[in-house]
Amino acid sequence: MSSDKLHVGFLLTGLDGGGAERVMLDLAAALIARGHRADLVIPRLAGDYRAAVPSGMHVRRARIPGTDGKLLQALRRSGVHVEATTVNPFGVARSWLALGRKGLDLPVRRRLRVYAYATMIATYVREARPHVLVSALPGVDAAAVCAAQLTDRAVPVVVTVHNVPADYYAPEWLAASRTLYPLADTVVAVSRGVGEAVRSLGVDAERVRTIYNGVPAGRIRRLAQEEVTHPWFADGAPPVVLSVGREAPSKDYPTLVEAFGLARREADSRLVILGKLSAPYRARLKSLARGLGVAGDLGFVDFDENPYRYMRRAGLLALSSRSEGLPTVILEALACGTPVVSTDTPCGPREILGEWGDLPPVGDAPALALALVATLRGERPTEEALRARAADFSVEKAADAYVALFEELARR
Repeated sequence: MSSDKLHVGFLLTGLDGGGAERVMLDLAAALIARGHRADLVIPRLAGDYRAAVPSGMHVRRARIPGTDGKLLQALRRSGVHVEATTVNPFGVARSWLALGRKGLDLPVRRRLRVYAYATMIATYVREARPHVLVSALPGVDAAAVCAAQLTDRAVPVVVTVHNVPADYYAPEWLAASRTLYPLADTVVAVSRGVGEAVRSLGVDAERVRTIYNGVPAGRIRRLAQEEVTHPWFADGAPPVVLSVGREAPSKDYPTLVEAFGLARREADSRLVILGKLSAPYRARLKSLARGLGVAGDLGFVDFDENPYRYMRRAGLLALSSRSEGLPTVILEALACGTPVVSTDTPCGPREILGEWGDLPPVGDAPALALALVATLRGERPTEEALRARAADFSVEKAADAYVALFEELARR
């Protein structure tokens, strides 16, 4: 390895609009800015992220049906190098047999996809010879560890865990993680609480590192200046309680809607949920709001790759989750100078907020309502204090920690 240049292979299933994907792409951008090489190896070129993929990144995708042609064109226009790789079915079969002989015949329903992706990663390792592989999300983690076995551990594997596995992983993937995570060279947990959960899966303590997610505050502040056409965010309109996330039981939007219904009696405001929510789920939340008399004050905004322009204009950001790892959305809101109210999940929010935001109990709508009202009435830190807190979780600090880890593993 060159004394000052790293070659890192990032592994994701696609460019979906999730927090883990955003964190990995931001980290890749920080590495590229420092002169390192960052590759992205993905089985499918599809998803919502376009601008988040940094210029100068090398993307290797499988040549399979379902490629998003518009995304491919957008990436190439922005200076991202994209190449396609054919995944040979016979090669996948050989990988399956080889992994079986090593005791890694995974008892999961989608194991053929895992083995196909592992085969693709193994080919990439042999051809590109990166210094380290970094994976995120359970299926990708499995493929990364399997690929390392297929290449006789030619390259170290860093698995990043972004949530408490027992709360987020399906039972089959939780069982697979108990087998696979101990085989990774390092498991990075995004918070101390997640680190404890990882160690409970049987991973040796010395293999677990806690590295907080980082956000590019400067870029967030620039994007936050972009225009918002939604009338609820106009100057002089009632303050908006904004929640940003996806449809998932862990996000507990019903409790947020119930809390907003209570808060609306005390403070003139509106609630907007930004993200991918299905029509039936939106209808369910709207029905709940109707029963509380606030249906006219509940709105939805589809996924937007630039949520920061909404954050900057919101009265506050609300998180009603039952479980989190280290919610990137809180860090992004702080970088915008926007106050945050978050449920006090077992790990994550408290490690960020502390004195910088209210932390009502999980699932407690009245307590959440009280926190919303207090924040809307001005009981909040200053914008400068919030931005200063976000700086403690900068992408530069995260990049420093990852580079140190990568160099340590490469030297081994």
